[in-house]
Amino acid sequence: MSKKLIAVAAAAALALTALVAVPANATTITQVTINTDTVGLSAGTATASHAASTDAVVAQTFAATRTLQFDQTGTTTRNVVRFNVTTSAATTINITSTLGVRVSASLVDGAGVALKVTDGTQALAGTTSAGVLTYSFYAWNTSTTAGALVIETPGSRSSYFVKGKAGAPYNLTDVKFPTSVTSGDAEADSTAVVSFQVTDAYGNKLDTANLSEVTTSALGATISAETYSTVRKQYEAVVFGTATANVAMSVSLTATDLSANGFAKPVKYAYSSVAGGDLAAQVTTLKAQVATLTTAVATLTADYNSVAKKYNKLVKKSKRVALK
Repeated sequence: MSKKLIAVAAAAALALTALVAVPANATTITQVTINTDTVGLSAGTATASHAASTDAVVAQTFAATRTLQFDQTGTTTRNVVRFNVTTSAATTINITSTLGVRVSASLVDGAGVALKVTDGTQALAGTTSAGVLTYSFYAWNTSTTAGALVIETPGSRSSYFVKGKAGAPYNLTDVKFPTSVTSGDAEADSTAVVSFQVTDAYGNKLDTANLSEVTTSALGATISAETYSTVRKQYEAVVFGTATANVAMSVSLTATDLSANGFAKPVKYAYSSVAGGDLAAQVTTLKAQVATLTTAVATLTADYNSVAKKYNKLVKKSKRVALK
């Protein structure tokens, strides 16, 4: 499960898009209310359609509290979706869910303590009675991947999508720094790129174009503002205009530490330093190094051959060594 501000993207039934035959006396779902939005169901119909509702968006208290909350009159602290299912007569109701979607008949445990987002189940059995034909339960999803929620009675079946909303930036991941930076390059010509990913506390990747919580910096060079590449699926910042022999680069993230609430500590900083200099000067230096190594190899080879010749004069022909 993942920390998420829950948002319902809801509905469009997953299957059974036409009328189905209903056995005589079979009990059907007559109405479903999601939060405060009612979806009507005709008798014998096994499908429902529910558009995403803006009142399903919840506040960031989900990350801080990690407990299930539902506010009937507003969305300030709402992080679950409530389903009210009304049936044509007293019956059993079975609820199942897939992926990260979890369900619960209550927001608190037997002692009245608020349930955590890690609680809940993916299978729930309920009932309605002759005097109370509506059964209520709650659903949530802390992943940004939508999961299915299916409600069934003996005479009908209705499915919905429940999708989580990604939370605030919490971790820097897959940080990569350039291994060299060439001086004098303009931003448009530089191939020195700092790249990274950002996730929320539950590991959902964030792809916001501009993140005010993230800062990239470089000492000894200029670094561009980070942007999100929709092609490479990563954040990038270009390092250019090197003015010193060495360049230090860093990526930092502003995030609230939620480790006291059961999360790992946030990953908020990454650092690297590389040599920076003029490309022509670097090539000249490398050529000089190659020349020095070539001379050293020639000297070693001559020394070896000199020793080998003396050795060969002292041993039998079968034991002589080859010259280099």
